[in-house]
Amino acid sequence: MSTAARIDGAEVSDALQRVLTSRTFARSERLRSFLKFIVEMEQLGLSHQLKGYTIGIDVFSRDTGFDPGTDPLVRVQAGKLRKLLHQFYASEGRDETLRISIPLGGYVPVYERMAEDGLVPANGSGLDLIEAHFADGADHWTLSGAKSLPRLFIRKPAPDDQLASIFINAMRLWNSRLWAVSFAGPEERIHFEGGAPHPLQFELKAEGGPTGLRLQLRHLRSNREIPLSPSVFETSGDSLEIGAIANQFAGANLTIPGSIYRFCHKNELSTGQMQCLDATYRYTLEGTDAAYLVARRSQQQWAGLGSSGEIITEMSKLIARSSLLR
Repeated sequence: MSTAARIDGAEVSDALQRVLTSRTFARSERLRSFLKFIVEMEQLGLSHQLKGYTIGIDVFSRDTGFDPGTDPLVRVQAGKLRKLLHQFYASEGRDETLRISIPLGGYVPVYERMAEDGLVPANGSGLDLIEAHFADGADHWTLSGAKSLPRLFIRKPAPDDQLASIFINAMRLWNSRLWAVSFAGPEERIHFEGGAPHPLQFELKAEGGPTGLRLQLRHLRSNREIPLSPSVFETSGDSLEIGAIANQFAGANLTIPGSIYRFCHKNELSTGQMQCLDATYRYTLEGTDAAYLVARRSQQQWAGLGSSGEIITEMSKLIARSSLLR
């Protein structure tokens, strides 16, 4: 990828108008108003005012007693807007050279320019859209653009819990074999945005006991527990047996068809990169023309394949091409 200088307001305005007048947005007046408001506010230098409260009042006509903490209206509509933007750029807007997106965890729009090798940030950062790094030796996870994959934190077990310790060691062996989920480092801190954990962060807790090994998977922002089947595994304590339990857990929960991705899809948390992986995986399973079209369009947008009819079916190559980082 190359870098790009800050774009001018006229170019942003033109890109916005093409979205607002598109067939995709024709029947979504509320989402048109939502998108127009946040882009114009950002262009006026008022992005700091793009909060759930102000959007609820100025866009959705809520009264001054509106509480975005208890009323999910703005969050729900933002999820719908992200999905409709993705639909637009995957179909009639696939040839757009400047694209508007709304990163998860906020409402400030980001402008991304299409180049021959994929999306290039147009907000003047001069950084790759997705570039994981540890800043100044800090142990928290930061990204220059958007969080691309679910991040799994593993809770440290009690010092005398041998069953849980063996399980966690077995789980960490999966770190280099997973495409869909990235592992947080042992000393990495949870990343917060706006006072809450980033929506793509999850926690795994393992606890040994007389009945075996009990596992709990939790979404950190909502504090919701993700149902596991099973959640308790009987074990004699043999390390190879516990390793097999870890393999079973990883396959059922940390893969593209697993429970974390299902949770993200259901709750509109999936990033474009996650959707690209999902569409490609579905095509490798189904091999149908319909699945091919969805995967190709997704890869054109997120893997830098442009208008090419080429499609990548090997996940490792797709991740490398689209700069999806763990």
